[in-house]
Amino acid sequence: MVDSGGLWTPPEDELSEALQTAQVLIEEGRADEAGPYQQRVIELARERAEGHPNHYEAKHLMAATQYELAGSLNASGRHEEALAALHEAQLGYTELQDAGVLDATSFLADIRARRAMTQAHRGRGATAVLEMDGAVIAYGQLVGGEDGLKHQPDFARVLAMNALILRRYGDPALAVASADAATQLFLQLADQINESPQSLSYARYLCTATAVSADVHAAEGRLDLALEADEIGLTTADTLADSDSATDMRTLVAALTRKGRHLGVIGRLMESEACLRTAYETNAETAAKVVEELDRGLPLTLVAALENAEIKLGPFEQYHRLVALSEPAPGMTLATVSGRTDPESAAVRATELAELVQPLLLLDADAALTLGLEAHYLFAISSERESLRMRYETAKYAPIWARLLLDISEAYYQAGRTDMALDLGGWCAEVATALIPFTDDDASMKDLAGSCYRHHGNLLAAAGDLAASHHAHEAAQQLQLGR
Repeated sequence: MVDSGGLWTPPEDELSEALQTAQVLIEEGRADEAGPYQQRVIELARERAEGHPNHYEAKHLMAATQYELAGSLNASGRHEEALAALHEAQLGYTELQDAGVLDATSFLADIRARRAMTQAHRGRGATAVLEMDGAVIAYGQLVGGEDGLKHQPDFARVLAMNALILRRYGDPALAVASADAATQLFLQLADQINESPQSLSYARYLCTATAVSADVHAAEGRLDLALEADEIGLTTADTLADSDSATDMRTLVAALTRKGRHLGVIGRLMESEACLRTAYETNAETAAKVVEELDRGLPLTLVAALENAEIKLGPFEQYHRLVALSEPAPGMTLATVSGRTDPESAAVRATELAELVQPLLLLDADAALTLGLEAHYLFAISSERESLRMRYETAKYAPIWARLLLDISEAYYQAGRTDMALDLGGWCAEVATALIPFTDDDASMKDLAGSCYRHHGNLLAAAGDLAASHHAHEAAQQLQLGR
């Protein structure tokens, strides 16, 4: 729901009517229908702001509605347009913060979280993990501040979103930690949330968290915890399904399917069959998708990938240091990749992980890609946090990062996972740009940077983006010519 932050009170006119209609549709789980009303709100707010550079109420309304529009566009499968709307929202909130009108920390964190979900919808899982990591860290700092209590429900919401993305593209151990934390916080805040106009939205995120908890606990053999999460999720989904929302009914079917599968594992077959029969009779397509997802299983955890690497490669000196990344760093909660270690150590641990990837790719591709992604995440976090190593030892760490990205991007492409390949290829091109200051004096740096650009260009061409591919190849050519 659009949060005004106290800057504006909607007037009783067309703008107000369009805004209220959009909000009602979102709360009813019909976000895909809200877009036209949100676009009208933006048009009307822009008209009011024209010629009035200090009309901050209208500018805030535009930023807030662009954020909500992105959610509606995602619900309609229009993810590229959603990213554009989020960019506009970020520009708007940054302008308001720079003008001293409001503290936009929570708004900008929400934008990162929604952008993460958008990238996940596009299959850009590596970018999604890192965007969501930043959103969780920002909300964690807000919860620890003076107004921490008011941010707790949204912290739980972001933790639930983080869990979902990590379940698909990260370490399941981090995913379940984030999901369990979100569930616990939602339950603790139940009275506060039930009085909120956004109570239904929060309930949907609780269902997201319990689904991840149930999946991971069940996969790890903790069926008691899985069924506990199932019960919370099913009870919440049953309440939501009283609405007319098809989305909420699908959530209920998914919860029934999960519980049915987990009951079957522990031998409660009659209850299992009843849950599954109801799920398939209600929405067979949704039930089948959940079963397919459960059968596909989870990605490897970091610890499991390291264990596999030791079996395939033999003992390696950094094993215990890398396993220690599965425990939270001092003062951190291990629900995000950035909670593994401090920014300075992140570059070192990433380098140690990267050393294992290339030799392991031919022996155990799944383990290699798990370690490669974790290394990439640590390099990116160290870079974003502007660690001294990444700032002043760029010539040492950036080439390792670039070679790693080349290797795992190509491996994903060969495995048919083209969206992840393209995502990592984009990161590869970005890291190549950091190499350019060193290319005049180091031919190997020039060759590496050129390889990164060409690789990204090839992936773009394969995806049908010929214009972007041409620019990437041109950048590689200009680099070789020394221009």
